[in-house]
Amino acid sequence: MPIVGSHDIRKIIFHNFNDTDVRFSNDEILGYLNQIDKYKELDDVLDFGDALLEMEKSGMLRPIAQNFNTRYYRLWNTLEQATCKACGFSTYFAPNEEGEACPQCGAKM
Repeated sequence: MPIVGSHDIRKIIFHNFNDTDVRFSNDEILGYLNQIDKYKELDDVLDFGDALLEMEKSGMLRPIAQNFNTRYYRLWNTLEQATCKACGFSTYFAPNEEGEACPQCGAKM
């Protein structure tokens, strides 16, 4: 199973669901992932459940409901774009998140 990078999920949330009043699901995120070239060419099921759990633990996502395999979320705070001072990679974090690290080089943000 191909593992999805958390940066891709953060980018989807930033551009499509970046509002604390908006409810979204893992299925909706999957729909956007399937539009990204590196994922839509794969025949396998995408594995991104662990990335979502990490986002819950970090304080970014708030799980609000679950229905069989679908989980629904809201953001605790809106995401902001951040640029790594070590490598220049841009990604997205919520101001209240703990343990912000660059997904490219691992440096503390």
